[in-house]
Amino acid sequence: MANGITLGNELTESAEHEPWYRSPFRLFQTNLLEPDADMDVEKVLDFIEDMGCNVWLVNGGGILSFYPTRLEHQTRNPYLDRRPSGDLFGDAVEAGHRRGIRVMARMDFSKVNQAVADRHPDWLFVRPDGRRQAAEGQVSVDPSGDYYQEKLLEVVDEMIDRYPLDGFFFNRAGFNEFDYAMHYHGVSQSEASKRGFAAFSGGQQLPTGPESPNYDLWRAYCAKVVGDLWVRISAHIKTRRPDVALLRSDDVIFFEANNKMGRPFWPHHVNEQVSAYRTQRPDRPVLCHCVTFVDMPYRIASEQPEHFAQHQIQGLSRGANISAYIMGVPGEIEYPSLEVGREIMRFHRDNQDVYHGLVPAAHVGLVRPNMLAMSLDRHREAQEEFRGLYEALQQAHVPFDVVPAEGLDDMRANGGLGRYSVLVLADLGPLPAEAVTALDTFVERGGRLVVTGRSGFDAKDRAQLARMPAVRVTETTTDPDALKSVYVTERPVEEGRYYFAPLSPVFGAHLRVEAAPGAEGRLVFLPQAPYGPPEKCYGHAADGTPGFWLDASGKVALIPWTVGRSYHELGLTTLRDIIVDVTLSLLGDDEPVQADLEEHVEMTLQRRGSDLVVHLINLSGARRKNYGPPIRTRGGTLRLAGAADGTTARALISGSPCPAVRDGDALVFSLPELNRFEVLLIEAK
Repeated sequence: MANGITLGNELTESAEHEPWYRSPFRLFQTNLLEPDADMDVEKVLDFIEDMGCNVWLVNGGGILSFYPTRLEHQTRNPYLDRRPSGDLFGDAVEAGHRRGIRVMARMDFSKVNQAVADRHPDWLFVRPDGRRQAAEGQVSVDPSGDYYQEKLLEVVDEMIDRYPLDGFFFNRAGFNEFDYAMHYHGVSQSEASKRGFAAFSGGQQLPTGPESPNYDLWRAYCAKVVGDLWVRISAHIKTRRPDVALLRSDDVIFFEANNKMGRPFWPHHVNEQVSAYRTQRPDRPVLCHCVTFVDMPYRIASEQPEHFAQHQIQGLSRGANISAYIMGVPGEIEYPSLEVGREIMRFHRDNQDVYHGLVPAAHVGLVRPNMLAMSLDRHREAQEEFRGLYEALQQAHVPFDVVPAEGLDDMRANGGLGRYSVLVLADLGPLPAEAVTALDTFVERGGRLVVTGRSGFDAKDRAQLARMPAVRVTETTTDPDALKSVYVTERPVEEGRYYFAPLSPVFGAHLRVEAAPGAEGRLVFLPQAPYGPPEKCYGHAADGTPGFWLDASGKVALIPWTVGRSYHELGLTTLRDIIVDVTLSLLGDDEPVQADLEEHVEMTLQRRGSDLVVHLINLSGARRKNYGPPIRTRGGTLRLAGAADGTTARALISGSPCPAVRDGDALVFSLPELNRFEVLLIEAK
């Protein structure tokens, strides 16, 4: 009901049809300021349609209700008095549906106003020193408490009863260790958190911060509380309105693409995250929610347009739906990044059929470490290993998908691992039993593994995988000083002073192992020798330790050092070559797609039925902190082995066919010059 009148929703699907969010869509979010309650919804919808979007995410309730709520724990926006209807959200739903635009409600239950906080202190976040956490008169709450666990559903019911809305988004459902200014407040000591953590941990003491012994266990508790909450909310909504989408659930995976201040710039941030979501469950839609401003402390300043473009392009390249997210009413705050956003979202609109039903198509899976399975310090090391491996494969144009380590068992069960010929394990450390089963089954069915660093060894240094070319770890070196002047090479040193390229430095961690029966060593490990003063820089002597091991079946390669971390830190092509050569030797001829491209071009592969969809992304604009203007780049060629006569490739950005020549059983397509990105649709006629 809007303005007291029940609205019909011609956009609601019948039970026989697939939910609306299963088809490609483009979303526009207006994150409204308090005085924006009087905005002209028709003008906003004009803007949204011009952007190429068909979904509007607009403020509903939570911190401030943009509709006339009757709930005592909700705060009605006083600026609604300026609207004739007194109901912004209702007006938005009615006007949007009249134009065929879906309307979703943005909700934020992270805070309540001071009056509500005083009436319900048991809902609140409690600092270790007993104080509340507050910002601009709003007091933070604890997700373990009844406000999230119970009262949230009352708001959902009130809105579903009133409006034929199309979905919900719940913002900032976290445990509020940090405030908006990124000041640290510790672990909430509310009675609800104490009870919840005690039940979760078997009675252990609730930590107060990262220095506490149980902090990593508390992180797992937080993930469970929030995950269970989404499941409950989704189930509740589906009993009321099966057609309503819930972002951050199995309906639509939500990922915010931003350039967070203080976070080291990672040029592949969006590509990595979206790939991990899509790889585990390709049938689940992903929304890549693209922020048009710099970051939370500078919400009014536009993001660099080229960087915003990368958010959207990288999301598209892995099959995500894309969005644009602004503060306020369109036009009142100028965001130049919206210009390029309009161009990209219109492209998605005009080629929507190409993006329907995409499935990851690479034959290599790069397994990403699970943050919750290790300490934060240990995860930082594993993340560097992962990123170095990512960079090596990307620059060599070996097509790959990101596989989340926590999703291995799920992908074993749903058949997702069967898409891959090779999995690369990025210094994962000890594996849970279900991951061991998934990987052993993968190898039994013909898959191959590249294992780096400490992946697949348990807490007692014993090998966990059946085909691991090592039985156990005999020595682990992680001391940076002990690894200086340590190398891997192809040929031993002669007379202690004749060295032969390539020589690759070992950085991060190195393991000595007891080889499994039949394992074969490759490359040469050079233990430490002096590296100063210059007159004493010689004397390396190989001791029989190889640079990597291959098991007797030739299916599992163990690189017992952090070769990816070494590459990420040092950037030497010799290190990249080790990663790529080992991966390609196990891959063999299983990957039909090969590309001759500049190394700053990232290539992703997706399938749409029998068609292949290839995205080429120009990363040449990468700078220290963000992306600037790209350099126009030669198109190069794409080789497709086993391609039948009549197979065609069309470049959708340039709008031109790609000429092809036959080379044996392959077709080689010439590609157009690349500006920001290109999309190739390859069809077998």
